[in-house]
Amino acid sequence: MVLIVYLLIVLASVTQSATTKLFNRQSPHSTVFNAVKACTALLFFALIAAFGFTFHLPTLWFGLGYGSCLCLSMYAGFKALCLGPMALTSMLVSFSVFLPVVWGVTVGNEGLKPIQGIALLLLLLALFLTNADRLKSHDRQGTVTNYGVWLLFVGITFLCNGICSILQKQHQTLYPEQYSREFMFFAMLLCAVIFLVAALRKTPPREFKKAKGKRYGAISGIANGAANLFTLILAGFENASLLFPMISAGTLLASLICGRILFKEKLKRNHLAALGVGLIAIILLKL
Repeated sequence: MVLIVYLLIVLASVTQSATTKLFNRQSPHSTVFNAVKACTALLFFALIAAFGFTFHLPTLWFGLGYGSCLCLSMYAGFKALCLGPMALTSMLVSFSVFLPVVWGVTVGNEGLKPIQGIALLLLLLALFLTNADRLKSHDRQGTVTNYGVWLLFVGITFLCNGICSILQKQHQTLYPEQYSREFMFFAMLLCAVIFLVAALRKTPPREFKKAKGKRYGAISGIANGAANLFTLILAGFENASLLFPMISAGTLLASLICGRILFKEKLKRNHLAALGVGLIAIILLKL
């Protein structure tokens, strides 16, 4: 059952990436995409939470904290990608998976076997290998226009992503198998309000309505809701030091495969190496 939930999380995460790419092929309005995505995710959780909704004040604060970090992460991540190279930015941000690992081992008193420590190092190598070819690029997209500001936005994205994972785990540690729907409802309510206001400020209502590809935002919103809900549920009975590295490694492998099949992206030698190393890391993490 746990394996099935892991696979569903990975599938939903890859769906988000694929729909984002498909939307960008049809429309330049990223704020429209984020607004539709957030509102759809909110509707998803509103429908789920409608049956047996329980107002729980601590969960409200956890949800609002998660929603705030998620919004800030999306904004800072976008700015970082605009200022610096995509490969290096994405790779540095992906290392945020190690924040919940450190949290779990220290604050959460989770045990980490030596073989799992090796698996984490292999995951680090897989993340590097995924972008190794692009890191060698010296074109204009590989330059940083303002190093200090770029590094600041990378740091904010890195920190917010890590905090999001920690909040999910800590909530379920305090309230195991409880209030998961309410947690995500409060989080997505805040995200929906922020992104909808931002979209309407940047995009006139008429343009918003005519924007193409909004269905991809809706699909991404459902996938986002499913991924977050399943992650929150799994956080109730899986160690953070295993849960988030497993999701990261699985998503990495699935993204490479999806890019090859759906978008006909060519897998280079470093990608194949990343697939192999990532697969070994997943196996070692679960031993």
